[in-house]
Amino acid sequence: MLKLAEDYIAFKELRNDQFGYNKYLIEFYSGKDTGNLFMKKILKTESLLNESPLRNHTYYHRIKQLYTLKAFHYSKEDATRRKFDNTAERLEQTWQHAVLELFSVYGAAVNDMLYFNKKYDIELLKTLLKIYREPAFKKTSSTEILYYCIILSTEGRNDDTFFKLKELLEKNHKIFDKAELFGFYISLHNYIYERSLDPKNEIGEVEFEIAEKMLELGLITENGKMTSEWFVNTFVKAIRASKLKFAEKFIEEYNQMLPDTERENVVNTSYAELEFTRKNYRKALGFLAKVKFNNTWEKLRVNHMYVKIHYEMNNPELFYYITDSFKHFLKNEPSLNEYIKKTFGSFVNHTIKVFKIRSGEDKTPKLYLKKEILNSQISGNKWLLEKLSELPGK
Repeated sequence: MLKLAEDYIAFKELRNDQFGYNKYLIEFYSGKDTGNLFMKKILKTESLLNESPLRNHTYYHRIKQLYTLKAFHYSKEDATRRKFDNTAERLEQTWQHAVLELFSVYGAAVNDMLYFNKKYDIELLKTLLKIYREPAFKKTSSTEILYYCIILSTEGRNDDTFFKLKELLEKNHKIFDKAELFGFYISLHNYIYERSLDPKNEIGEVEFEIAEKMLELGLITENGKMTSEWFVNTFVKAIRASKLKFAEKFIEEYNQMLPDTERENVVNTSYAELEFTRKNYRKALGFLAKVKFNNTWEKLRVNHMYVKIHYEMNNPELFYYITDSFKHFLKNEPSLNEYIKKTFGSFVNHTIKVFKIRSGEDKTPKLYLKKEILNSQISGNKWLLEKLSELPGK
């Protein structure tokens, strides 16, 4: 009885996998030499594969399997392949599948080497790229996207590669599954984030386009849920691009996807950011007052906003109190790495300098401080440059 139940479950799972089920029937019909049924099932399964927009490594692996079954069936009566020969197609399918599989693994490897300081032997990647660049290799949108992902992490880490990959993904996002697309868009996301750290780069609009596309494609939601990190990331990108209506609507429509224990804090800090951007500083303070810190990152975000709000409200007593408090937090919080301490510490120190120049306490030339800000790693450098530009004189 147990064996019957196991067999039934296995059969049911096979039926749910349309390709696997059809392949099973094809092999069965081929063995029974039922030519008509065999060809009907072959054509049905091929149609099933080609109706789907997917053109990833799974597609090429499956179409290759199908063509191989077809070749084997006919070879039993036509060993010399005079009547039926699909070898050329199988060669092409095999190359596409092989290159996509290898590009996928090498893409993950070079990404980890770039961001996580991993060490891998990727010497054969040079040979693989050389093969891809050969005129004899048929380029497809699938291989092209994976190729540019690798190039963006290696020899061609520049805007030309970034925009080429972005364009390819916008035109061809349906040919990959969700997990694959997420990896490609993370490559775009990480590159443009690095570019945004330089205040000379005006790329807020592009950052927002990437975030909006990831949201639209369902890459940052799963079963009606969204992490606080992706919620804040998307919201902040909208704020930086001055998409305030989008930002407000985003809070309203997606806040229920947040984890229950984090929702209130994330929503309040987001509304505070929105009101700050609208120059409603007292409203922003009202939202920040509701925040109950759950982690270090919330403290960082809230203190960062407090510094900017009290600068704008021009209250020296409160401004110096919050900047002094923030400095102590950065110095004494053990969970913060040195990079975070440096970028946020630099933000506090430079904001104090701009505040003192505005009040007349500091006579540092604006041009000198501007160069210093431009050449420093600062969390919030664009806002600082904006405040500096508002001051009179040079």
